[in-house]
Amino acid sequence: MARRAALPAALKLEDIASHDKDVKDGLRLLFGPNNPNYEMKFVGKSSRDVEQELIRRIDESDLRSSFFLLTSLEATFRIDFDRRCGKRLKDPVSRHFRAIRRNPRLPPRLEEDILEGWKRHEAAHGKTIGELRGAFKYRHWLAHGRYWEPKLGRKYDFEGLRLLAEAVISALPFTN
Repeated sequence: MARRAALPAALKLEDIASHDKDVKDGLRLLFGPNNPNYEMKFVGKSSRDVEQELIRRIDESDLRSSFFLLTSLEATFRIDFDRRCGKRLKDPVSRHFRAIRRNPRLPPRLEEDILEGWKRHEAAHGKTIGELRGAFKYRHWLAHGRYWEPKLGRKYDFEGLRLLAEAVISALPFTN
């Protein structure tokens, strides 16, 4: 098998959260009366129209931040998969991953191969993995243009996803 290049680190959750806050703070400033260009930017619009547009922009920012958070979390799982296979670790999760790697179907599937391996061999975290699977269905909806009405079973937002991601990262023994 060809030697793989060193893997980059996934985006850090705190960096994504900080960026999300900066963007939302910037939007509030842009749409607020302290914006020196407020009158020119919103000429002919009522304060209610401006407020509604701000809400739409913040909601869109929340969706984008949620997407980046979930893609970063997927990267964390995939990087860990590659590291476990490369280091030939002996724990049950690593053995499961190497068995998947031997299968010529590439790349490994996130839910069916990687998350299922974690669920099967780290049973204490099965509930968290189940919640994460639902969140990845939400990410799938975001990634494919949001053109259908999703049936997710719950409402997702950036803050809830951030808390879930933090729980996953602190609970599972990812490799370094």
